[in-house]
Amino acid sequence: MRSRNSPFIKILPKVWTENLIKIINIMNAKKIYRTLAILLGYGLIIACFILFGQSLEKNVRILDIIITCLVFTQFAIFTIFPLLNLSKPAQKEVGMLGIHLVTMNIFSLLALGWMICGMLFQIPFKHQLIGQLAILFILFIGRYATFRSGEKVQQIYDKEQNIMKGKVSLRIVMDNLMDYLAAVKDLDPLITQRLQSLHESMRFITPSDSNEAKNFDGQFVQSVEDLKVLVRNTTMNKERIEEEVGRLERILARRKKY
Repeated sequence: MRSRNSPFIKILPKVWTENLIKIINIMNAKKIYRTLAILLGYGLIIACFILFGQSLEKNVRILDIIITCLVFTQFAIFTIFPLLNLSKPAQKEVGMLGIHLVTMNIFSLLALGWMICGMLFQIPFKHQLIGQLAILFILFIGRYATFRSGEKVQQIYDKEQNIMKGKVSLRIVMDNLMDYLAAVKDLDPLITQRLQSLHESMRFITPSDSNEAKNFDGQFVQSVEDLKVLVRNTTMNKERIEEEVGRLERILARRKKY
């Protein structure tokens, strides 16, 4: 199986190009094998009904083939195409997994059970069709609940990430300040010690999405910027530097409450 070379592949070194083409071919081969496996399953199901389902009415046989293929598809997709994607940190599929399995099992048992009852008790086609449509409705409701559950997990993950960004941004601001002060040679050692203590205490900040926490975060960032300006002339701004460091300490102490 050969893969068409794109302009991007052509500009890569030969070794990289060969490895990339191999990877693409492997991925394409997996997709083809998966598709063939599903198609082969459909073929076997249809063949079995044609060979062994001669006693069934034509409409009933077609209905049973469709239902059996639907049940097979549910298990084939879950087995051949894993629902969990470990490359996604949100892992919303974890929240979907339980509902998906329950829905799939209930639908499969009810659909196959009703189909077998139709064969054994010679239930009229119309009644079988109505029953299968009702069972199919259960499947659609379950699938909807599955996707809603996944969306909820994604929303919680996004909210947690937004909260964490506030803490990370404060640490980055403080890291940049310490790097900036490293070039200031005549800074009072006591001020440096207080700022180092402040820097270490940053790890005890709890991520928060409250308006109060965001307000203190903004004050902290602004105070750091003001301190950077003051340390350009440590001799003239000595008292103001001490005041600004004290302000940073007070802001951080209040911020830890949220």
